[in-house]
Amino acid sequence: MRPVSHTIIESIGAPAAHVFALFTDPGRIAQWLPGCAGAEGTAPLRKGARFKARFGERTSEFEIVDFSAPATFGWAERGERKGTKLFLRLDVTGATTAVTIREVWTPRGFLGWVRGRFFERRQVQRRLQTILQNLRTLVA
Repeated sequence: MRPVSHTIIESIGAPAAHVFALFTDPGRIAQWLPGCAGAEGTAPLRKGARFKARFGERTSEFEIVDFSAPATFGWAERGERKGTKLFLRLDVTGATTAVTIREVWTPRGFLGWVRGRFFERRQVQRRLQTILQNLRTLVA
């Protein structure tokens, strides 16, 4: 199945190193990731490392699949939403940092693709916008 992806790009008034530190600190992930009640993992994170996050009653495991400080960070979910990946890229643009957030979802079958494409309940764009808003609040 072909992946379904959503991307958002916006600027944040903070240095890239500071934003990257927020993204990669397991103790702070819950502060910017919508719906996350807490995350546990061994800091500092690196490529191949795993951490767990709680979303209400659900706990999910994530594996770091992209890590290049202070520019890129990405994970693949290994829990209920298996097939979902989140990638974050930071680009310095003067005094601000351009943040690119991309979520890629690979459906498990044709029916899943149809449901995800035409009956999108996950509201991905709103979740990506919330991530950026939470980051703005943290760096303020």
